Amino acid sequence: MNGASDLLTTAELVRRDDFTLGAVQVSPSTRKLSGPGGEGSLEPRAMQVLVVLADAAGRVVTREELFRRCWGAAVVGDDSLNRAVADVRRLARTVGDAGFRIQTVPRAGYRLLIEAAFPPESVRPIARRAMFALAGLGVAGAFGAGLWRVRRDRARAQAGALIGESEQEMRAGSPEGHGRAVRALDRAADLASDDPLAWGRLALARYALSEESPPEQATALVAGVQDAARRALTLSSRQPDALSALAILPPYFGDWAAAEQRMHRVLGVAPDHLTTRDARAFLLTSVGRVRENLAERLAMAKEDSLSANLLYRLIYAHWIAGEVDAADRVADKALQLWPRHPGAWFARLWTLAFTGRADRALAHLADASLRPDLPDFIIDSLGTALRALDSGRRADIRAAAAQLMAQVSLGPPLSVNAILLLGGLGEVDRAFKVATAYFLEEGPLMASVRWRPGQFSVSDQRRRKTHMLFVPATSGLRADSRFENLTERIGLAAYWRGRGIAPDYRNG
Repeated sequence: MNGASDLLTTAELVRRDDFTLGAVQVSPSTRKLSGPGGEGSLEPRAMQVLVVLADAAGRVVTREELFRRCWGAAVVGDDSLNRAVADVRRLARTVGDAGFRIQTVPRAGYRLLIEAAFPPESVRPIARRAMFALAGLGVAGAFGAGLWRVRRDRARAQAGALIGESEQEMRAGSPEGHGRAVRALDRAADLASDDPLAWGRLALARYALSEESPPEQATALVAGVQDAARRALTLSSRQPDALSALAILPPYFGDWAAAEQRMHRVLGVAPDHLTTRDARAFLLTSVGRVRENLAERLAMAKEDSLSANLLYRLIYAHWIAGEVDAADRVADKALQLWPRHPGAWFARLWTLAFTGRADRALAHLADASLRPDLPDFIIDSLGTALRALDSGRRADIRAAAAQLMAQVSLGPPLSVNAILLLGGLGEVDRAFKVATAYFLEEGPLMASVRWRPGQFSVSDQRRRKTHMLFVPATSGLRADSRFENLTERIGLAAYWRGRGIAPDYRNG
């Protein structure tokens, strides 16, 4: 069926009969699941998803069909479906040996699989007595081996479901999603300790979460990245997720060539590994190779067009390349799929602000329904800078510049924002002062170069970055004679000489 006729409403749930999935009794009318381990309730939308998957009887249900059947005409992002599926999976584990799992079918959707249910606790003593009764016939050993295999296979199936769940959480690109992915993968690695994929994915998830955590937590997570990666590589010496985690873990400001070599080695083992390709593409922008970055971003978009992080970085790639219409289209898609995602939101802001549409950037800033959670002082300073860009009045520009300069000590992202906005406002001298403080820790200006608790944070700006030196807004810096001295002192010029290449801005 198509259209609204097959919409599964909450009223329809009330009229549905109870049914069984493996060892679990499902009651759509009360939204409860009951199993050997207890009972629990689902939110209405999660129960709708479960019922639609159960109705499909093992058929793959596309994400589009799930959105149509469960959300109807409501406009929601992938995160809503991801949460509903994750809620069902979590409750299925909570109520015990569920006997069913939701399988993620990459780039397609989901399907519900029924597994052999393990006997509930009340039955297990009978099974054990039967085993001992059969011991005299030499059957107990075979029975025990079979039981062990059932448990092992069930554990592996559960681990596979958890790995699938973590993939969806990682695609959201949020700290909360990364935290849920780490918890799911911790459990997967416990269930299948001999599975290198579980350990490798855990290493990558811990890395992502470490980039968003306070220093005291990040230290433990970094150690956890290394531990999980070593476990994966002990089981499989070429496990690509583990190799990638170890390659991208060290900060590479001032050491771009070594980082690029590490990433190349991973891609030599797994040429299509998206996380490594994403990291390498960002490195390309950071060293001024923006055309190569765009080519790689476009290639990755064909393989995964729904990842929040890949989408918002594609917005930047189009903007840097002067493809404003393409940047706008990707920004529309990203914010429809992942409303309030900080990376997508800022990418749209900068694209509007620095392409002669400061008035639209101001409207974007004012729309609280799309805006991520930002401190009031950030919203205020962005508004001041955008109004100065819009008016072009000298007094407005001076006021905006002073406000931006006063904030660079409040967190590394403030220096990045200041360099961008000061460059866009034509305040090149002030932009160089911020750059000197941020990159070289020199001069009277005290810029924050490391994130500390209580400071403003954006998840992908916790390390010192250079990408903003090569965007359209900072063209005035690149045209200034001081830029070559800056690149020499921070090591970019040495990178270019060592690689025998020139950055794109020198080639026109």
